[in-house]
Amino acid sequence: MTTNTGKHGFDGPTAWDTPGTPAAFLRWTAWRLAKAIALVALWWGALYVTILLPVAVVVPMVLVLFVIMYAAVLALGRLVGGWRIRRILTVYPWRRQPGAVRVDKGNAVFVLPDPDHPERTVSLKFNTGLFRSFGHEALKDYDEELRYAGDPRFACVVAKPGLRGLACLTQPTAYDWRTSARRKGLSPEARRRARAIGARVAD
Repeated sequence: MTTNTGKHGFDGPTAWDTPGTPAAFLRWTAWRLAKAIALVALWWGALYVTILLPVAVVVPMVLVLFVIMYAAVLALGRLVGGWRIRRILTVYPWRRQPGAVRVDKGNAVFVLPDPDHPERTVSLKFNTGLFRSFGHEALKDYDEELRYAGDPRFACVVAKPGLRGLACLTQPTAYDWRTSARRKGLSPEARRRARAIGARVAD
């Protein structure tokens, strides 16, 4: 894969036009779909078993059902979120940034350069969810040879070497209407691309 290493964060072909990216996204989608289907099927199976069990053991099984349902909802949410990953990949080029990962109390933080001002950095937090935390070893591939596409002031797709482990990281101000949209320090090109991925940009 040819990775854009030019100074400006918007130079080069989009990530989607880079060989291997559509196939990587298809693998990501297939895995997420299979996981969501498996969890939904597991929930229905656990519900059937719960109905057949004595009343004394129903209460523990209700907890099991809740945990499975929570995991299934998360899996379905990540699957639906694939549209945002694809959208980012069709707007921004791939970039390479080694040594960009930090771990803070089990949360992964990606420290990436500002596309308009490469001497500055912007932090993006990976939302781990209720039952997941990261250690340095789990993030080793990301840290040694991180690939990312996007603008860290809004949203980025990150990937391990070989375009494995696709994940979408977003800033709260990019999509949450309860926050103030970013206004300052944006070039016209940055504004155009941010709006192309559906991010909020103040006039």
